[in-house]
Amino acid sequence: MGCLTRPLIGLTGSHELRQSAVPGVPLQAVMLADDYARGVERAGGLPVVLPYLADEASAIELGMRLDGLVLTGGNDVDPNLYGQEPLQGLGTLEPERDRLEMLLVQVMRREQKPVLGICRGMQMLNVALGGTLYQDLPRQWKGKIQHSQKAPRNAYAHTVKLKPGSRVARCYGKTAIRVNSFHHQAVKDLAPSLKPVGWDSEGLVEAVESEGRWPIVAVQWHPENLWREDEGALALFHWLVEAAASRAADLASSGM
Repeated sequence: MGCLTRPLIGLTGSHELRQSAVPGVPLQAVMLADDYARGVERAGGLPVVLPYLADEASAIELGMRLDGLVLTGGNDVDPNLYGQEPLQGLGTLEPERDRLEMLLVQVMRREQKPVLGICRGMQMLNVALGGTLYQDLPRQWKGKIQHSQKAPRNAYAHTVKLKPGSRVARCYGKTAIRVNSFHHQAVKDLAPSLKPVGWDSEGLVEAVESEGRWPIVAVQWHPENLWREDEGALALFHWLVEAAASRAADLASSGM
């Protein structure tokens, strides 16, 4: 399915139990900060927040109709997905979200449609493609940099060095940037189909891209909180929208 005007970009969100207007009747809701969708919109895409559908086939069909995908930030990824037992320091898990995102990654991979991973989204991509995570940086990582900042979400926390010539470096137009940071998990063993393209000053992986033709960019920081003032952060959303439009045009020209 190609895009007629703007590429259709799916965004995942957390599935949370909320109090409804009817006392005693809980409400399941998809929760996502507006900044993600507005970043996609500003970059020229048409954003849609993805529901948690009961039927797996319906979720697959929905994924097929997307032109691109943003895996957003959120709670921790279940360590059982990468063959580990839960350790001290592991936070809240969302198994239903893990299942949905694992499924969508496989659809995007099969169809070679672009994916932008943000924070948890980078971690989920790594796990879905065969990598592992540090379950809790304060307990498992040697570094001392604070990765869960106490400043506002649009404030910069630490420096990231980018690989020259990488997609992320081209988006920012430089190889050293300042980023915000709100995570306590991170990439440990990198998935075989991904390559590191960004690191903090202590060597922790902060950005990854795909090795092959499938277009992937994933970052550990939160560009959705920065794009209004930061051209590089906005360029990440532009990259996704342009890659999605290109892939949709390819599919349309092939008659798919």
